[in-house]
Amino acid sequence: MLDNRIAPLREAALVFVASAGGCMIAGRLIIPALIRAQRLAPLRYGDCPPLLAYQQTKPQVPTMGGLIVLGVAVAAALAAGAGGAWLVLVPTLGIGAIGLADDLLKFRGPNGRGLRSLPKLLLSGVVAIAVGVVTAAPTAGMMANALWILFVMLVIAGASHAVNLTDGMDGLAVGCLAMAFAAFGVLTLLPGSAHPALAVWCASFSGACVGFLWFNSFPASVFLGDVGAMGLGAALGTIGVVSGRPWWLAIVGGVFVAEAVSVMLQVGSYKWRNKKRVFRVAPLHHHVHLGGWPEPKVIARFWIAGLLLAALGLAQVAR
Repeated sequence: MLDNRIAPLREAALVFVASAGGCMIAGRLIIPALIRAQRLAPLRYGDCPPLLAYQQTKPQVPTMGGLIVLGVAVAAALAAGAGGAWLVLVPTLGIGAIGLADDLLKFRGPNGRGLRSLPKLLLSGVVAIAVGVVTAAPTAGMMANALWILFVMLVIAGASHAVNLTDGMDGLAVGCLAMAFAAFGVLTLLPGSAHPALAVWCASFSGACVGFLWFNSFPASVFLGDVGAMGLGAALGTIGVVSGRPWWLAIVGGVFVAEAVSVMLQVGSYKWRNKKRVFRVAPLHHHVHLGGWPEPKVIARFWIAGLLLAALGLAQVAR
């Protein structure tokens, strides 16, 4: 009989492989349909001429590939009988739907700019309330639970938008997500974990990200779109909360944190320091790109940072 300590690892590994393979197969079938539907990523960075000029040198690529990643990841996890299904699905699909609406508005909206950042953040927080309510301690007081729900809203909504900000170069966000989900998967498999069922979800999301890299790596043939970036970010934030280690997101998801902080610093400096900028442009990956790093090197170095941060997070748990 297979050792009880090995069986969950074996199951997670099989789900990882199935999810990665499923994403590669689905990509072959669905990406041509996205192209035929003319879901081409609109030009961005109109307020930053250097980035706009660089983007115009690249071929247009279909977007909303996140539909593939989320669809395959959810299907693989449910097929494996992953526990806590609705607790993961509600924020992932709910916030992913907000991203999908944003993607569609960029093609069909009156100004082609999609939803503004603040409404997206607020709507994401509303969706995340469900996770906060379910994970609140029944024995805690009303004020403590209210603060916990607010914290959960900030974590999940913040994670979804941090990942969305990171998704500005081919494969950058997806590669870092694969490592972060894998690290949380290892965490949930450790002895004493309160939620070992999360390992299947982590493996499924990580595998789907790896499979999607087949198409999203430089030079990309499809982009995640907001539906994918926001949905996957929400999934990562939810897993962090449900696993009981939301603070761990700051380490394992350090790349996403750095990207989000760079944007906040840039916006704050521009607003409160008489239009002075901290960075050439934010998020951080565009700052170093305009500083002379070629795009493939930016991506590889951020992946390295993501891998080191994932290892650092695991080292902290093992202490």
